[in-house]
Amino acid sequence: MTTVTTSDGFELAVYSAGDEATRPTVVLVHGFPDDHTAWDGIVEHLAEDHHVVTYDTRGTGASGRPGRIADYRLDQLAADLRAVLDHADTGAGVHLVGHDWGSVQAWHLITGPQRDGILSFTSISGPCIDHIPGWVLRKARVRRFRDIVAMWKSPLYMGFFSIPLLAPVLARLGLIDPVIRLSLKVFERPEPLDPRPAGPSARRNAASIRIYAANVLPRLLRPVRGGTDVPVQVLTPGRDIFIPPVTQSDPHPDVGTIDIREVPGGHWAPTFNPGVVGDLVASWVARHRQEPVSRT
Repeated sequence: MTTVTTSDGFELAVYSAGDEATRPTVVLVHGFPDDHTAWDGIVEHLAEDHHVVTYDTRGTGASGRPGRIADYRLDQLAADLRAVLDHADTGAGVHLVGHDWGSVQAWHLITGPQRDGILSFTSISGPCIDHIPGWVLRKARVRRFRDIVAMWKSPLYMGFFSIPLLAPVLARLGLIDPVIRLSLKVFERPEPLDPRPAGPSARRNAASIRIYAANVLPRLLRPVRGGTDVPVQVLTPGRDIFIPPVTQSDPHPDVGTIDIREVPGGHWAPTFNPGVVGDLVASWVARHRQEPVSRT
C-alpha cells in the first residue's frame, strides 16, 4: 500500500499488483458502500498480465474520512481519481474501470477537461449522472415510458440515502446494510445472485454515504457533462436491481466509441463474477493499447 494526497489534503490508500514496468496499467474504482477489496477477484484475474491499481475512495477503508457533504462532490472525487491516475501512470497511459459510484466518478472525469492519458474506460452499474435527464427526455420523445418506469427503484433508494444528517447516522448505526440486503432478497428473486461482499459495509464506510446528498439532486437539476472521446465499454449485469440494464442501453449521443454488453449476475457482478467481468475488461484493454491522448 502507498498513499496519495488529495488536492484538499486528505490521504488515499492506494494498492497495486502485477508488473508495473511492462504491463498495461488498469485502475479500478469501487462504489458505495464498498472499499478496494470489492475488486479482489478482478485483481487476481488481471494481475498476471496487467499492472492493477485499486484504492479506497475518500470516506472508505484506510483513506481519509472528511465529514462535510461538500467534500464528496463529484468535482473533488474526480480530482482524487486524477491524482491516483497520475500516481499509477508509468507514462504509457492508463485504463479505467469503475463500478457503481466508482463508475459515476470515472464518467465525471472522462467527460471533463482532464481526461488526458486515459486509454479506455469500462463502466459497470454506474452511469454519468449528468446524462440521466437527457436519457429520460429521449425516451419520453419516442414514448418509451416503460423504460423510464423500469428505473423506479433508483430514485427511491438514492433519495433515501441523500437525506442529510439522517443517512450518515443510519449508516453508522448499521441500519443501511439491512436495507441493501432486504432489497436484494426481495427484488433478485428467486434468490439473490450477488448477496453483497462480506467485508465492506455501510456501517464501516458510513462517511462515504454523503456522496448521495452531495451529487444526486444537484447534478440532476443542473447537468453539465456531455460526451467524451475516451472509448467506453458498458457492462450491464442482467439482474441489477439498482441500475437496470435498460437504463444503460441508450448512451449519450456524443460518446464517440461505446460497446454495451450484458453480463450475468446482479449489482455486485464484479465481485461474484470476476472471471466473466475480468475477461471483458482484459479484451477491452487489449483493443485500446494506443498512445495516450496528450493534455489539452
